[in-house]
Amino acid sequence: MVFFTPFALNLLGFKINSIDNASVVNVGPVQYIDQFTSYKRNQGFGELNGDLSPINIPIDYLIDPDVSDSASVKNSII
Repeated sequence: MVFFTPFALNLLGFKINSIDNASVVNVGPVQYIDQFTSYKRNQGFGELNGDLSPINIPIDYLIDPDVSDSASVKNSII
């Protein structure tokens, strides 16, 4: 049986509690060439990641009549 525990990464004075959406944590001069990401997130109350974050029970109602929230195009020379 496999158990997944919460992940915490400590880098000297920095603590990373969660990495979301297949993200990358870069330390130092790292550049990704030809990488493009565009998305929109509606989370109403926001997102709290961290130790001792307050927990609220938000009640939210959203009307979003837009057909396309983020029209983006990737252009590349590679």
